[in-house]
Formats: sequence, C-alpha cells, structure tokens
Amino acid sequence: MAICATYYRTSIRRVRRNFRDDVNREMAKARLETDTESLEWINSFLVKFWPIYAPVLCDTIIASVDQVLSTSTPAFLDSLRMKFFTLGTKPPRMDHVKTYPKAEDDIVLMDWKFSFTPNDTMDLTARQLKNKVNPKIVLEVRIGKGMISKGLDVIVEDFAFSGLMRVKVKLQIPFPHIEKVEICFLGRPEIDYVCKPLGGDTLGFDINFIPGLESFIQEQIHGNLEGIMYDPNVFPIEIAKMLAGNPVDQAIGVMAVTIHGAHGLKNPDKLAGTPDPYATVSLNGRDTLGKTKTVKENANPRWNETIYVIITSLNDSLTIPIYDFNEYRKDKELGTATFALEQLTDIPEQENLQLEVMANGKARGVVQTDVRFFPVLEGRQLEDGTQEEPPESNTGIARFTVEQAKDLDGTKSLIGALNPYAALLLNGKEIHVTRKLKRTNNPIWDNGFKEFLVTDRKAARLGLVIKDDRDIATDPILGTYQIKLDDMMQLMDKGQEWYHLAGAKTGRAKMMLQWKPVAMKGVTGGSGGYITPIGVMRLHFKNARDLRNLETMGKSDPYVRVLLSGVEKGKTVTFQNNLNPDWDEVIYVPMHSTRERLTLEVMDQENLGKDRSLGLTEVLAADYIHEGENGEYEVHDQKHPMSEALRMGGKGSPKGTLNFTVAFYPTLNIADPDEEEEAENSVSENAESQASTTGIQAIDDKSAPASGNSLDNSTPISPREKEKEVGKFDANLAKQLSNGEKEQEETQRETKKPPKLRLSPEELVKHESGLLIFKLIEGSLAHSDVRVEVVMDDMVFPSFSSAKAKTKSTQFGETGDAFVRELDVSKTTLRLREKVDRKGEGEKSDSTIAKLQGSTMDTLLRCLHKPTELVLKGSDGTTNRITVSLKYIPVKMQLDPSESINNMGELRVDVLDADNLPAADRNGYSDPYCKFDLNGKEVYKTKIQKKTLHPAWNEYFLCPVTSRTAAKFNVKVLDWDFGDKADLLGTAEINLELLDPFKPKEIILALDGKSGVLRLKLLFKPDYVTRSRQGSSTFSGTFATPGKVIGAPVKGVGMVGGGVVKGASFLRHGFRTRKNTDRETSNGFIEPPEKEQVTNSETPQTPRTGTPSKDGPASASPSHLRSWSIGGTSVNSAAGGTPGKPDTGAAMFTVLAASGYPQGTKIQVHVKQVAGKNPKDVHKTKAVKSTSDQVQWDHEMFQVNCSADTQFQIQVKEDKLFGDELLGEAMFFVDDSSTGSEKAIKVGDGQVTVRTVFVQKEESLKGSPKSVNRKSFLSKRDRIPSRGTST
Repeated sequence: MAICATYYRTSIRRVRRNFRDDVNREMAKARLETDTESLEWINSFLVKFWPIYAPVLCDTIIASVDQVLSTSTPAFLDSLRMKFFTLGTKPPRMDHVKTYPKAEDDIVLMDWKFSFTPNDTMDLTARQLKNKVNPKIVLEVRIGKGMISKGLDVIVEDFAFSGLMRVKVKLQIPFPHIEKVEICFLGRPEIDYVCKPLGGDTLGFDINFIPGLESFIQEQIHGNLEGIMYDPNVFPIEIAKMLAGNPVDQAIGVMAVTIHGAHGLKNPDKLAGTPDPYATVSLNGRDTLGKTKTVKENANPRWNETIYVIITSLNDSLTIPIYDFNEYRKDKELGTATFALEQLTDIPEQENLQLEVMANGKARGVVQTDVRFFPVLEGRQLEDGTQEEPPESNTGIARFTVEQAKDLDGTKSLIGALNPYAALLLNGKEIHVTRKLKRTNNPIWDNGFKEFLVTDRKAARLGLVIKDDRDIATDPILGTYQIKLDDMMQLMDKGQEWYHLAGAKTGRAKMMLQWKPVAMKGVTGGSGGYITPIGVMRLHFKNARDLRNLETMGKSDPYVRVLLSGVEKGKTVTFQNNLNPDWDEVIYVPMHSTRERLTLEVMDQENLGKDRSLGLTEVLAADYIHEGENGEYEVHDQKHPMSEALRMGGKGSPKGTLNFTVAFYPTLNIADPDEEEEAENSVSENAESQASTTGIQAIDDKSAPASGNSLDNSTPISPREKEKEVGKFDANLAKQLSNGEKEQEETQRETKKPPKLRLSPEELVKHESGLLIFKLIEGSLAHSDVRVEVVMDDMVFPSFSSAKAKTKSTQFGETGDAFVRELDVSKTTLRLREKVDRKGEGEKSDSTIAKLQGSTMDTLLRCLHKPTELVLKGSDGTTNRITVSLKYIPVKMQLDPSESINNMGELRVDVLDADNLPAADRNGYSDPYCKFDLNGKEVYKTKIQKKTLHPAWNEYFLCPVTSRTAAKFNVKVLDWDFGDKADLLGTAEINLELLDPFKPKEIILALDGKSGVLRLKLLFKPDYVTRSRQGSSTFSGTFATPGKVIGAPVKGVGMVGGGVVKGASFLRHGFRTRKNTDRETSNGFIEPPEKEQVTNSETPQTPRTGTPSKDGPASASPSHLRSWSIGGTSVNSAAGGTPGKPDTGAAMFTVLAASGYPQGTKIQVHVKQVAGKNPKDVHKTKAVKSTSDQVQWDHEMFQVNCSADTQFQIQVKEDKLFGDELLGEAMFFVDDSSTGSEKAIKVGDGQVTVRTVFVQKEESLKGSPKSVNRKSFLSKRDRIPSRGTST
C-alpha cells in the first residue's frame, strides 16, 4: 500500500505540473497575439548607459556628417559644416513590444513602440532636472570667400520623435545566422523641433511660427521618408553581407564587348541623309563606359573594336546606343541595342549576336557583337570552410582606394585651411578624382576608390596626387606618391596602410589595394593572365600504400594530380586495379609566391563519369621557398622522404599514405627584352595606360576630370569635352611622380631586388634546365573547335592546353610554360586536338588533328622573342598556321641522373646461345627457351630448342626502358614439357647500369641453377620513353613514325614595326626530308642544321630525336620512321633504302586481350598478312572461353617477315566444333603501332588489344649515322665529335 500511495502522489504531482505549464504556455501565446509587453528593464538600462554612450555617438556623427556637408556645399557658400551636435541627457524610451508567434519558422516579426521626448520632464528626478541638457544641432554657414567671409549659425533644438516601428528578422543557417533585418514605420511618426536659422541663441526666431511653414516642412519630411520606410515599403539591412565584408559594388568579373559592326541603320530624320554612326557601351543606359570610332556616311559601318567593362552584377543589362555624329550640334541617338547579362550565367561566351537597334518601339537596324564574360578567379572552398588563395594572374581587377589623409601642409593656404581632393593615377594617367572638401587639413573621402582593369600587373604603377582646390588659380600639389602595383601588394601583406607623401613637408595618406585575378584568354592580345614564375617545385611521387577502394568489383585505378590554387598543373599515369601503386614519377610545378599551396590528391580514374578522390594532402610553398639576404630565392634540395596520410577533403580519418619528396629550384633573374622595350616605349611616347588602351572607363558615379585645372563634378560637361579631359597624360606630373618616388620611405625600406642578368641567346642556351615560355598569338586553322597542346619530351600529358578555338581564324592571346630538363636533347611537340587528353592516350587517340615535333633548342633559338609562324599539316593535307613567340628562363638546379635521357631509351637484346645447361628430361637433355621480364612483366619469350644442353637461339627483341637505374631486368631459362608445367633451369639478373649508350656489349650470365651460362648481346640507345597506364598496360616508347601527321617548315611572320623575320624557312636543312625527283615531303620533325652534326662510321648511334640522317645510311633505330606523301601514291622511307621503296624487316606481334564479345563464347584471334588477292594466315591464338567481358592471352607472340607498309587483317572467331563463326574483322598497318605500345583495334562489336614492333633488316643497321651531343651515364654531358665502340 505504501508503494502504491507513493507512486500515486508522484504521478499526480507530475501531471498537475505539466498541465499547469501547458496552460500557462498557451495563455502566454494568446497574450502575445493580442497584448503588448513592457520593456521597463531596457529603459532602466538606458538611463544608466545613455550618459556614457551619447557623447561618443555624437562625436562620430559630427565626423561623418561634416565630411558630407563639406562636399555638398553650394557654389555661393564658402563652407558648410556641423559645428555642434548633442542628443541631450534623457535617453530614448521603448514603450512596448508586440510579437507575432505564428510567423514563418525563419521569420521573427515584432512591433516596437518608441519615443524620444527629451523635453518631457515628468519622469525625471530633481538631480536629473538639474543636470539636464536638451538636444541641439548647430550648423555653421560661411558666406563669402577666403579671408573675406563670415560664419552664421543655424540652430535646431528641442526636437522630439515618436512612432510605431515594425521589425522583421530573416534567419539563416550559416553564420551569422541572421540574413537581413527589414524595418518600416506603421503610420506616420510624430516629429517636433525648434529651428532658428538666424540670430543664434539670443535673437533666434523659430520659423515654425510662420503660418503654413511648419505643415509644409512636415509634409516634405514625410514625403521623402514614405517611399523608403513607411509601410508597405521597408528599409532592408543586409546583416550577412555586411559581416561577410562583401560590398554590394564588388566586381565579379570583366565583360569583353566586341562590336563588329551594324547594318541597315536608319536615321529617324529622313532629311538628315546618311548617318555618321558610332556606338557606345553602358549598363542599364547609365554612364558611357566606352565608345567606338566614327564611320563617316555609312549605314552599314564596320568597327571591329573591343571594349572591356567591369561587371558587379549579372542582373544588369548591356545597352549599346548608336549615335549619329554631328560636328556643330548635339549627336543624335539612332537607337539602342540591349542584351541581358543574365544569359552569361549559363553560356559565358556569346558569339555572333545580332542585336536589334530599337528607337521609339521601332527597329532601326541590327548591330553585330560578341559578348564574353571572364569571372574573377577565386580559390577553392575547402571542406573546413576556409578558402584557398586565388590563382596568380598577370591580368585582373585592381581596386585602388585612398581613404583619408592627415597632417597636410596648411602653409600652402593663406588661411591655413585647405580644400583638398585626391587624384588616382594608373601608369601616369588620371583615372579618378575624389570629391573636393572644404576647409580641412585632415580630409576623409567617401568616394576615394576606383576599380579598373589591369592587363599587365608587372608593369602597372599606381599614383596618388593630392591637390588644393582653387577657384581661379592653378590647383597646387600638396603631395604625391607613386608605387608599383606588385610592391604595394607586398606592403599590404605586411599590414602597411599609411604612406608618407613625397614633395611635401608634412602629410600622409591611407591607401589600400585589392587585387582580383581574372584569366582573360583570347581577347586581350596580352599574356592571358600569365605571370612569370619565381621557380619550380619538384615533386617526386614514389608510391602509395593501402589506398581506399571505391570499387564494388575489383580495385581502384589510382593516379596523383597536383593542384595549384585549385588548378590542375600535372598528374601521373594511372595504375589500374592497384591499391599499392609504384609511380616513380617526377612532376615540375611553376611557383609564383610563397603564399601558394599545392594540393596532392590521389584520384580513382573512371571511364564513365568524373574521377573520384581517394584522399589528399597539402604542401605549403612557404616551407620550401625562402628568400636570401640579397633578395634572391634559395635552392631547397634536401628531398627528405615524406609519407603523408590521405584524408578525404583534407579532413576526417586517414586512409592510405602517399610517399614523395619535395624540392624547390629558383629561376635566374634574367632581363626580358620585351619588357624593357615596352618600358622604353611607354616613357618615350607617353603611352596610354592599360585601362585606356582597352577603351575601358571603370565603373564610377562621376567621370574623372583631367589633371591641371580640375572641373567640379557638379559642372555639366558634354560627352565630347569629357572624353578629351578624362585620362589625359601629363608629362610634367609624371616627372614629378618619378622624382618623388626616390623620397618615399616605404619603397626605400623594401629589400633591394637582385640585379637582372642580361644573357645573349648563346649564353642562354648553355643552361641545361629551365622554363620554356611560349606565347600563342594567333592561328589560321583548318578545323574549328580544336585546342593547341604543347607536349615536352617523355611527358604523357600536355604541359599546356589552350582554350578551344571556336573559329578557324582565331586570336589566342595566351601564354603558358613548360619545364625543360635537358635543353640540348629536348623535344617539343605542338599538336592540335579536338578533345582534351585526360587519360594519357597521346597519339593512340583519334582526336589529334595535326602535330609538329622538333628540337627544343633549335626551335627556341629561332623563335626567341620573335613572333614566328609554325605550319602544321594533317594527314588529309590541310594546313594549320600558328604564330608563337618563345622565351627561356633558366632554373638553378642540377638534374638528377635518373631523369636524364641517358637513363631511358630503347634496349636491344640479342639472345645468342647458352652452354652447359642442366638436363631436365629423362633422355638427358632439355628443351630450353628463355623468358625475359622487365619490372615484373614479360617482354619476350624465345623459341624452344629441342633436345639440347647447348642451345643457339640467335634471336633479338626490342623493349623500351623508362629508367635504367630502377629497372629490374631478369631472364629465366626454362625447360618446355608437353602438357606439363615448364621446369626452371636457372635465372640471372641483368644490370643495365653497366651499359654505355650506343655501345654494343656482349655479356655472359651465370645461371643460378645447377649449372649453365647464357650469352647475350645488349645495345642501349637513349631516347625519351613515354609512360602509359599500368595494370593491363605497359610502357610505350616515343619512337612512333610521324608519317600520319605531316609538318611544314616554320617561317617568320611579317608584322608592322619590325623585329620579325620574314622570308623563307628558317630551318632550311633542319627538316628531315627525302627527295623523290621533283617533290619533297616533310616528316614533321624540326632538326638541328646539317653543319652541327658529325658523322661517325664506327658507332651505331642515332640522331637526337631518333630520326635518320638526311643522306647517310639507315639509323640503328629499329623504328621504321618514314613519311607518306599527301596523295598517297608514294611512300618515302626515312630509315634507309632506296627512295620510294618501303623498308623491309620483321614485325613482332603480341596478342594481349579481347573484350566486348558475348560472355561464354570461345574466342580465337586470327592474324592474316594481306599480300595479293588472298590474305595469308600467319597466326591464330589459342581458343579461350570468356567467363567475363574480357579474354586474355599469356604468350601469344609471333614474328612475320614483311615490309614497313604491309597491311594486316585481324579476325575474331568463335571456335566451334562444326565450323567457326566470324564475329568481326578489321584491317590495320603495322606502322600504326611501331612504338611497342598497345593498340586497341575495333573488330566487330568488340576490340582486340595487340602490341607490335617493326624491326628493319640487320644489314640496314650497319650504317654510319651522325653523332649527337651525349653525356655518359650519370655524368656531365660533353660535346664530342665522335665515339668509337668495340664489341
């Protein structure tokens, strides 16, 4: 009973408590909708807080309002300023508040009743009455000029204010959790005041006593406020934007408006005749931002001009008014074309627009334009909410601000008080003028900022000139300041804000600079935003371990990519179906500042859809880039092994590790002749700044007056006068700025920069490693919608890829760079592609339209600082012309021997014979054959020699070697058994480091079995070897024939102004050609001149690029390099033999796999040689039943004697008991796959993967090719005339 009683009492107490709380809550909600709440607690707080805060608030209001009044002074007054302001001692009062609980979930809605009645003394104590101060405002109006002037006080006092205000708060989830606050008055508030315009405190007369004046003033006040904040109009306060620091007028990008022309323009005045049209550009019909030239008497004018406009919102409309020029009267507007900028959100490049010119609702013609939008570059938003630094760019939008000045030299004014204003300059040209303040030596400008486009950040100089406004005399200069844009950005990073003015006794100005990079490609004609690097970061990716597996079947296909400020700068090859890849690849990334960071992200490659991230880690540039005392950057070459955990998005639990090393190598500070020439031209000719060159007038409410006798902003100026005044270059002012720059303390404190080195072209190319900077100027292409790619040496992916050329005749205006490891043996490939090569397919892809390949050094010497035209011809005979200019910046580094060309190349292995092999069969003999493995993969298997212990194979094979130092080359000698597993007779390891380039070496290997030795002959020929996807793939060489893509001689381009070679081919004998009577065909390779090469009859060497000599015997290179004529009627061999006769030799085939055929079928591949009418069956594979989508063969290798142009046929059949069923057939040439790389051939519904290598006959290898400059393995390269060999 006791337990039951206790349980009952406890339960009933809880029920009563919950019931009471629910009732109170519901009653409170009901009261909220009908009743109001008192706010006496806050009124009590204000009584104590108001005497402390009110004086501070009044001083702030005086400082702000005084500046506004100073700039708004009418012309007939000398000055207008706030002399005194106080809100009194009695605080405002909150009478009550009413809340609306049924508003939306993210809305807080309240009504506030407030009053400010300082003259109501009923609720004041005796002490408060004794210390009471009434609100009062004193405005000083000074009449007259200068020293002959008198100040009159206008007094407003005893004012009161009360009303009912509605407050609406909009909430949001992200910080600061309040999106905006909207306020409005519910009904007209009550306003009372006493105004004494004359007489002051003693004799002042309240103007409200004048009949009808008080009501008139009240109506004027309510009329102005009604449209702003009287219900239903609201006054919004954007809290989130204010706290985020994003101004409403912040630039979001640059719009390039190209006005080609117009046609069918009609003059509304029929008697006016043919118009003289010109076009202007504006936003929403506001201020003119640019204009074209005037075309005389033409209703179909062609302008072809580009105007750049800074955009702050894509909600605006682009307006293009067309005017008829009149010399003596105002220009007549013919009509206006309009384009909504919101269309640029989805398609940022709008080309061939036909905009209708409208006037009074009638069509007056059509204007043809292109509109392109280039957004501001921003860093990636990371998972933790932080944002990366934006990418470095040489073009962008600069926001230059002069906020205020202090301690200006008042001795330059007779009354000691100045009327200062500031002028902002870019490259010596005035771009903005602030408002003119009255009687202050410490001005604060509210419009002292300007946003403008900078197309060359390195050469941009910012200037500030502060002047004293004089009505009649010339405005004297109070102080100047000039600084390079780059230098000011560095000072801003250090927190510098105040700058001491030059040319003045006293005075300093507060200036700020904001930089927003913009990548403008294809239109500026400049660098396209390219900025010269300070060095390169070397990233050596060794391997990764225990990676994430995102696949439901199989394993991930990982590769590493390097991101700089969110932009991909390089990536490794893909290792398929592997969670522990061994990349062993080096990637060089150009660096521009210590603020940058590199993101190393391991990705899983997908055939369909986007690649997926397996985790990432970051490398900070500041950890490796350090500046010495002399101003030069230091080499960081420790290469400490790093093992970093990989995290998804940079956070969360790690999974997998990435092993790599990092090093930094700075560039040499060499002088750029182009920059020096531009600087000289700018000084000598007073060249216009970048903003005016492009025709831009940056966004501002007022047009900037010219230097000298400035015009007040309130003075009306005609458009023609404004055009003449704005941005005029003042040579005397530029000289004064330059002289004052030497006095500036801030720039003198900066660390002195190291002197620039001036190197001749011959001295420049002596530096082995460096950055090759190429500027794509223009192109005349045979195809549209293609990209220009630059591929260096053995790189899989292009070092640079241009924007897509949408037209056949295009202006690129882009600049890129590529790292050169060994200049004297480097090769550069310029190619046109329809699609971006994201998987490293290279030439195996059908997207390549044309290419041109040649020696980097020879191309550099002929294109150095000189626009040069390169001609690329495709296999279809089309011609592509691209104009480029090259620069070379050496890098202070010693190349790692493993990256040298002598560490990679083609290995020829002659399998001669073996002796004293162990017996594996009962008959006392063995059936031996050899298997060669390179880095764990089988590369060759010899034929089987039956019943012998002393076999003689006399076979050879070729295989590409990516790294001799890291190669694991093994040979196994096995005994073949019918129907049983082969027995191992012995193994041996082959050390490739012992080989000298181009020197055949015979070696005898002792097998590690019971007995036996193996005799081999090895020949290593250095050349670049391109890596390909690993897994089901292997390495592939770059010994491909250039016969499918035909190049053409490079010629200089004639340009106005000189400096460009014009005439015949500057390569002349440098191209490898074969003459066939009256025709000459180029194979697309650029080679060094004939006189630079020395022949050597003893050494089987190959030229630097692996191509045969022009007139000498065939090269030792097994690759069948030849060039096909355009007509296809003749084939000229470039590897030796008689011109017009194809090479003869042997083609070695390996059938690897087949895919895409029905599951469960028994697949067999037949290879036939097409000779005459009936193809000859040369090989058929084993029949393998497919258990999945793919079938693989292990040892399907065979050799066919043929010529280089022999055609082969592949047939895929389903092996059946009664007659095979043909699944598909296809034709191919062996030269399509002569590199030893894999090739997927589409046969029927599936595809067959094969690998082929074409080898010339042995007698064609006995020539004397020309020697090249080679360095011995792991040693310095020396120039030698020839090298002998011994076998």
